[in-house]
Amino acid sequence: MINLVAKSARCARLVTHKPIVARRTLFASQYRFYSEKKDEKKPDSILDEDLLAKAGIDSEPKIESKEEPKRHEPQEDEFGQPRKRRNNVKSSLDKKKDRLAKVFWFSVLGTALAGGIYNSRDWDPEEEKELYNPEENGLNPVNVWTRFKKRMWGVTNVFSEPAFTDLLPPPPPAPYRHPLTLVLELDDLLIHADWDHKKGWKTAKRPGVDYFLGYLSQYYEIVIFSRSSMAFAETAVAKLDPYHAFISYSLFREACRTKDGKVIKDLSLMNRDLGKLIIIDPDESCYSMQPENAIPIDKWDGKKDDKLVRLIPFLEYLATQPIKDVRPVLASFKDKKKIPEEFAEREAKLRQQWEKEQKQINGSTLTSSLLGISQMRPRKMPLDLIREHGQKNYLHMYNYLKENGEKLLQEEQQKTKELLADQKLTLEKIFTEGMPTAEDIAKQQAIQAAQEGQAPAKR
Repeated sequence: MINLVAKSARCARLVTHKPIVARRTLFASQYRFYSEKKDEKKPDSILDEDLLAKAGIDSEPKIESKEEPKRHEPQEDEFGQPRKRRNNVKSSLDKKKDRLAKVFWFSVLGTALAGGIYNSRDWDPEEEKELYNPEENGLNPVNVWTRFKKRMWGVTNVFSEPAFTDLLPPPPPAPYRHPLTLVLELDDLLIHADWDHKKGWKTAKRPGVDYFLGYLSQYYEIVIFSRSSMAFAETAVAKLDPYHAFISYSLFREACRTKDGKVIKDLSLMNRDLGKLIIIDPDESCYSMQPENAIPIDKWDGKKDDKLVRLIPFLEYLATQPIKDVRPVLASFKDKKKIPEEFAEREAKLRQQWEKEQKQINGSTLTSSLLGISQMRPRKMPLDLIREHGQKNYLHMYNYLKENGEKLLQEEQQKTKELLADQKLTLEKIFTEGMPTAEDIAKQQAIQAAQEGQAPAKR
């Protein structure tokens, strides 16, 4: 009994002498987790096991629970989205979506299989005369694959082949035909488009391009063949030739081939003699099928230069000479990119030879004059006479368009409106038959002119 009293007194003394330990234990008990408080059946005493052990009081050992504490999983994932329920219970809307998705993919698979079977059928000798080959019919896997590949290749060719086999109409008769055809690229040759973050897109016209087109239009049938789409390039072509006086035809990306990711201009589809055709393009891949017809040139970056104008003397000489095929002439130059420089050297030698011949002619003329015989001799070199004649024609055309260009343009627009009104075009007719071509317009104008000529006779 005495020992028990002594132990109680000692315990009370320890509690009174160490209030800080009890206060810490109290604060620690206040910051416990909610989950721990929920599992506890009795609140903890201020006197913990250490204090009771020091006081000599034995406490019952706690039996550690084998059950692991429950972990509270976060209700959101790492992206801040609510986590899905672990159970397999789905709402009626989710079940409907899954059912529709299965129907969709099964329909796609069925359509693909049906299309494959249809494209693998035997050749039809009446509907597929170009592809018909009786040896490729049958259920042999090789023949089935051959038929499928050829039919699918015909579908994909719509996107990689030109829209028409003849890109230009037939040339006019010989008296009204230009001696040569000049094919020009639009981008980075005649114009250059650049983008600025302050002003946006800016399009620059190459120095001398108006003179280049106007001067050579009297010798060449000029065709603009752009690798850009018609929706983007047609406006630029219209601004280069607003009066439709220099550019004969315009072709765009829709008339190009596409092979291995490259845009190719097939000159054999232009309905012109390749011996009378020249192409100037800064992209070598565009004329890769007919490189012998090309005059290569560097891309224009928008800065001032005269490379385009310096080609005029050579092109003028080529068009004014009786040349049957331009390809051997182009092949005679060592470097096609330096044709203006090499042609200037050739012209200088030709001029020296001509002057030498003139001296000999002058000597014979002097002798003939002493004998009383008069001879006519040219005062200028024939090439100089050709250039003077070309300059006069260009100035005459320039002045005429300057004075009457707007009037001619208005008359052309008015005739087009009248023609469209006479034909009574409807939206259905445009979609079914398309817009009238240049030949249709010419025929309609001829019919109208004949009717106007016959009208006074009937009266």
